[in-house]
Amino acid sequence: MDRSTTPTLSELLEDPIVIAVMARDGISPDSVQQLFERLRRSRRVQEERLAA
Repeated sequence: MDRSTTPTLSELLEDPIVIAVMARDGISPDSVQQLFERLRRSRRVQEERLAA
């Protein structure tokens, strides 16, 4: 991971510490990606409403 840039979600989900914490908490990388996709869609809808 290049420390000079902000890591992507995929890079964060590959980090060993993040993997360990998620495993401890019973959270899968797939569920995190699904959550972020829902947030992106929700934000897009909200922006479209404001633009109308």
